[in-house]
Amino acid sequence: MSQVADKDDRTYRVRRQRRSTIVIAVVLLSLAGAFYYASTYFRDTTPTPGPCTTEVPVAPLRPADVSLNVYNSTTRHGLAAAVAKVADTRGFKVKAVGNDPKDAGVKQVAQIRFGPEGAASARLVKTHVPQAVYVNDRRKGDTVDLVVGAAWKSFAKVPVVATPIQTLRQCPTITVQP
Repeated sequence: MSQVADKDDRTYRVRRQRRSTIVIAVVLLSLAGAFYYASTYFRDTTPTPGPCTTEVPVAPLRPADVSLNVYNSTTRHGLAAAVAKVADTRGFKVKAVGNDPKDAGVKQVAQIRFGPEGAASARLVKTHVPQAVYVNDRRKGDTVDLVVGAAWKSFAKVPVVATPIQTLRQCPTITVQP
């Protein structure tokens, strides 16, 4: 009977050791999985910054940004007022309407008179009146004169304004003060 008890006792011990080995292995694997899962929270998962630009995107000039004087250099009465009304509906800020103060008989479709500060505004007016001729009269300020000439028929179609597309993101800027 003692041999049978010893054999049963050994078998029981072996099974118990095997069971505890399996339990310890499962606990260790579970702990390893938990540590791996927790470590993903501490990794640097922020995206790496790509290329950027320091150029500020420039919004295109709009008709609402342009101060426009409309003058008539022809003998047709009310032409400047009619042109000013259309310019106003297109969004231009019409400041003055009347006969040409320089009394120049403009034979072309129109003249666009401007100074150095109004060059960008003059280019915008030119997109609405493509047959017009530039006249840089070196005036102060950015006001533009549209002088309607003898060949005037009407404004051109409203031009399509291209919206600027910024392909690169803005770089962060740091201001250092001494």
